[in-house]
Amino acid sequence: MSESYNQFFIQLENWKYQEFNPQLGITEPKNYAYAIQFPTENRSRSLNLEHFNRLLQDTQISQLQALICHIGYSYSNDNTSFGIVLEAICDACEQLPNLRALFIGDTEQHEYRKSKLAVFDIRPILEAFPNLQLLKVRGQFYQYLLECESCKHENLKTLIIETADINCDNFAQICALELPNLEYLELWLGRQLSHSTFVMDVLAPILSGEKFPNLAYLGLRSSEFTDLLAEEIVKSPIMERLLVLDLSMGNLSSAQALLNCPAINQLHTLNISNNCVSEGMVQRLLQLNCQVIADAQESEVDRGCSESRYCALYE
Repeated sequence: MSESYNQFFIQLENWKYQEFNPQLGITEPKNYAYAIQFPTENRSRSLNLEHFNRLLQDTQISQLQALICHIGYSYSNDNTSFGIVLEAICDACEQLPNLRALFIGDTEQHEYRKSKLAVFDIRPILEAFPNLQLLKVRGQFYQYLLECESCKHENLKTLIIETADINCDNFAQICALELPNLEYLELWLGRQLSHSTFVMDVLAPILSGEKFPNLAYLGLRSSEFTDLLAEEIVKSPIMERLLVLDLSMGNLSSAQALLNCPAINQLHTLNISNNCVSEGMVQRLLQLNCQVIADAQESEVDRGCSESRYCALYE
């Protein structure tokens, strides 16, 4: 299987990327994801909304399908920036009736970098954009309660939460969202979820197939107990209908449970990259009848793969 699994799901990669240039305006609202910067002013230390306001004035704004909102981090406003941008986007919902994909979060993207941007309630986004199909958020998820547990969205197909810090309450609320058409769920678990039993209890409705009945991509990344996740997932009913299982950036050391699961061969892709799996086990996994991504494995010395081992996105 040489084709990428991204073709099966709605991703920001479905649109070409372009920084919004007010001089050029929006020229291809259906083909491009337009990126807006929300920088912090050096003197006032307030968030600059000028670029976003100019985007809203464009004659093609009502046709825009994908929007990327990069929030510049500043120590002086790390607890308020997300809320300011969130309010601005939601206030503009009538001007963005065709918005299908939205990223909102930290400007910098680094696979091992912890975002310091505090994220608030994502409920307003889901309520303001009923036609949204993709929501991707990057930031900290432990300082504030998301308050989105009972929120329902009929059209969301892809939800991606990138973080190094998600607490138990917010993890439970995200997993309890009512998303009947969700196909792609990617959660970065991080270091705040210290009680593995609690996490497995929260995930139980998802793994049983009762929650998110259309789920085909399950990504539980950057976890401190990836071995347990692997053992529980391969025993769950959801394995019979997953296309992709992504357990990357964690501390997986024993992949025997994956190797022993016949349903693994029904996957399109198994991603265990950036874990602690031995070279011998990687070679055995590569013989599976699915596409296996297993690059960048760390040794026990490098990652500290023991009872106190840690995930890739930690500091």
